[in-house]
Amino acid sequence: MASPIQPPDLTQCQKADVPGGSSPKCCLPSDPVKATDFQIDASLPMRVRMASHLLDAAYITKYNRAYELMRALPDDDPRSFSQQASVHCAFCQSAYLQKNSNEKLQIHFSWLFYPWHRWYLYFHERILAKMLNDDTFALPFWNWDNQAIFSPLPNVIPAVFIEKPALVDNTRAPSHQPPTLVDLTYSGKPGGLDPEQQRAENNNLMHQELVSGAKTPSLFFGQAYRAGDANAPGPGSVERAPHTAVHLWTGGDMGNFGTAGRDPIFYSHHANVDRLWNVWKSLGGRRKDITDPDWLNAEFVFYDENATLIKVKVGDAVSTEKLRYTYQNVPNPWITHISSPLSISIAGTKPVSSNGVASPAAAEATSLLEEIEEFGEEVEGKFKQLAGSAFQSKVKRPVKDLFRTLKKQITDEELEEVLVIQGVEVPSDKISKFDVFINLPDANDKTSINIPEFAGTFVNVPHLGMAPGMNRKATLRIGIGDKLEQLGIKDVSSIVVTLVPKGQGKDVPIVIKGIKIEYE
Repeated sequence: MASPIQPPDLTQCQKADVPGGSSPKCCLPSDPVKATDFQIDASLPMRVRMASHLLDAAYITKYNRAYELMRALPDDDPRSFSQQASVHCAFCQSAYLQKNSNEKLQIHFSWLFYPWHRWYLYFHERILAKMLNDDTFALPFWNWDNQAIFSPLPNVIPAVFIEKPALVDNTRAPSHQPPTLVDLTYSGKPGGLDPEQQRAENNNLMHQELVSGAKTPSLFFGQAYRAGDANAPGPGSVERAPHTAVHLWTGGDMGNFGTAGRDPIFYSHHANVDRLWNVWKSLGGRRKDITDPDWLNAEFVFYDENATLIKVKVGDAVSTEKLRYTYQNVPNPWITHISSPLSISIAGTKPVSSNGVASPAAAEATSLLEEIEEFGEEVEGKFKQLAGSAFQSKVKRPVKDLFRTLKKQITDEELEEVLVIQGVEVPSDKISKFDVFINLPDANDKTSINIPEFAGTFVNVPHLGMAPGMNRKATLRIGIGDKLEQLGIKDVSSIVVTLVPKGQGKDVPIVIKGIKIEYE
């Protein structure tokens, strides 16, 4: 039976706590009105979302004026800045239940993350255009993935968000003002890297999360989330990082999902996340939109530029051109980034030492692999708690032929090997992060991620709508086919996976319940 997520009853809003108690509820206007089905307006001009660091003076003036007018609207107007911020708070802090269910509705950590935020920005942008009476207006995107070294720098907080009053948020981290570079691996504590190292780590993270580690729709978008399911089954690659890391790095309101919409830079940040959806699809292979009807037919509601409640489908959001907007072309050099050859895997042929981490000599490789125990797949009652120290596990690779037989439509070249960290549980109200390395058992919190052994990361932004003591539960899935090829170990029967807690949440109790490899 079809079971796409449906819009909630807006008259039934629950309390969602946020920092300081400044907003006891994050609720949309609750008059019981029937939503109007969305109709694409083909008469709208094609809008171009520009990089925020490249805006000219005239556009900056218009951009600031749009937010001045939005902020001047009464708070009970669904188009007002405060109500726009409440939209994100409501659906990321589980202020509503799923329709005909007692399960809370959550738009993070699942395949709904990308399409919900695309629709959210679409209507936010149309409201700003209405304020200006200018249908050509488009939100700029914060081009933090661009590690260019020329001025104006794209990978710092853009000047427009510091100099224009309506675009300022005084809660942002003071230490992260320009010229400090955005840390796409941020976990609550400074990494201590010089600019060259930071750019290299940023590029490697982008390559891993969009190119190497996200070759299939489920790896990019996240886990399936259907009507009646428990929320937040598992995030896609970009949602984990860099998306989440940029929230934490910016700090203040942006550092908590319940308050993120209060900072105008949030919408520019998510415009770049949205742009990356288009970039990812342009890379080819199996990088295509999900075809599952429960994804395409999932529905949300938003208030439009005329304060009319509109019902939308995911399937209507897969093409930005149909929504009458596109993005300025900017370079994406991370697509072809090659990480530094700092180490050789256990199955390699020579020892190497760098960044304070010593990889084992070839003579020790076999015995070391045998000494590391296999944690195994998830079974009831078994778990491992990471709290300040790395954890290593041998992981057996299953027989690929069986999976190739089950997925006859997938060629051997397209069949993706996926590392699955099962039963991840982290405190919902705390920053937490761990990095994942392959065949680098000595990896620690000082290990650079700009090395071939880095496979991916998991980051949690506090969700204060969930009470202290409650845990966020998820499954972490990382594509590793290219990684094994790069390390020269595509034919080995087992690998070693090392999980390394990092940053401010290094000592936060992170629970995992299983580690396995599967094919997709």
